[in-house]
Amino acid sequence: MHSITLVDVTVSHGVTEVLSGASVTVGAGSRIGVVGPNGAGKTTLLRLLAGLEQPERGRVRQSPGLSVGYLPQEEDQKAGSTLSGGQARRAALAALFRADHDVYCLDEPTNDLDFEGLEWLERLVQRTRGSVVIVSHDRAFLDRTVTKIVELEEGTRRLREWPGGWSEFEAARERARAAQYRRFEEADERRREVESLIRERQGQARAHGRWAGRRATHAQSTKVRQARRALERIDRVEKPFEPWELRLALEPVSRGGDLVVRLEGAVVERGGFRLGPIDLELRRGDRLAISGRNGSGKTTLLDALVGELPLTAGRRELGPGAVFGELEQARARFAVDEPLVDAFGGPPEAARTLLAKFGLGADDVLRPARTLSPGERTRAQLALLAAQGVNCLVLDEPTNHLDLPAIEQLEAALDGYAGTIVLVTHDRRLLERFGATRTIGV
Repeated sequence: MHSITLVDVTVSHGVTEVLSGASVTVGAGSRIGVVGPNGAGKTTLLRLLAGLEQPERGRVRQSPGLSVGYLPQEEDQKAGSTLSGGQARRAALAALFRADHDVYCLDEPTNDLDFEGLEWLERLVQRTRGSVVIVSHDRAFLDRTVTKIVELEEGTRRLREWPGGWSEFEAARERARAAQYRRFEEADERRREVESLIRERQGQARAHGRWAGRRATHAQSTKVRQARRALERIDRVEKPFEPWELRLALEPVSRGGDLVVRLEGAVVERGGFRLGPIDLELRRGDRLAISGRNGSGKTTLLDALVGELPLTAGRRELGPGAVFGELEQARARFAVDEPLVDAFGGPPEAARTLLAKFGLGADDVLRPARTLSPGERTRAQLALLAAQGVNCLVLDEPTNHLDLPAIEQLEAALDGYAGTIVLVTHDRRLLERFGATRTIGV
């Protein structure tokens, strides 16, 4: 039987400790989902299992002759490719599984896949004889493919294992968290009661000391010592760790007119691809979901709607007061060499303050924007949308590269957004919650 085991592993990136005393075993036939906030060390964990990174302390034990396949979160072959993001992802996955590895380490494998691609990957994972370790933000995918969740705890930098898929993990984690809060509050209340008793008895001892004899004074001192010993016996219960949360607020600065944008007989071309003719009218308050297979032209249609891609034929009419805010799939807005704070634009102090609310601190804003991780670039673009106060959001796979807490915050923000939304997503949970008023296929 083959296996990989991490034993008390510690890894740091620069001065930041990513994993601390982490241990986990990937046995034969394992189906493990890895979850945790961005920057918690999920990719580092996969690279350790794949032998692409070594720990500073601890050991990685691997069965002799074990073959490990690794899918990175972003592939460099994509550059210059005529394939869509989803087509490139599917090709890379097919090549990886054809190699018939003993263990597969997959970093965000569902990124860019369409619904058909997701179902294909689910079958691939379910049928393979090898073990599979998956970092994913796709909750429905985790429910369908894994039997154990490994959580990277942000506060301790350790690993915690939970049986079942995402739904079982989410429910069990909430129960454990509630129980931990109860234990903490009960211990804290008991501690306060005993501390109050100590103060009361100390006061009595001082008062008796003035008028009472030695025996009475000794008795009061004994009561104080007993109360202090009772305080020492109360278990120290740690308060549950409170992680940083994205608090995303999206508010349009103006209503705009009833018409947002209209396409009449629109034809668009990109490279050798042609889409159209299309007739589409988007009105204020619409929540439009656009579906279609990878390569069908969803992103091309979005670019035509916002005016990024000129029409080959037909007509585009922009409504009065319409202000678009686009989160494009490639997250190219911040793929530049200048520091993030400069690329963000506007007064530097205001930019720093807003970016900090999106988890991008003093060190991050001074880095060249292109060095940000995909998740950090996504959060920077969401911060920009919040700053611009647009009245029409155009979101192309917005959950790609976001961690699960941030995805849930995005869902909540979209629930309360009063403007118009155009959404392309293959996140099935997000689509259910989105509440589309219209769905069109391309």
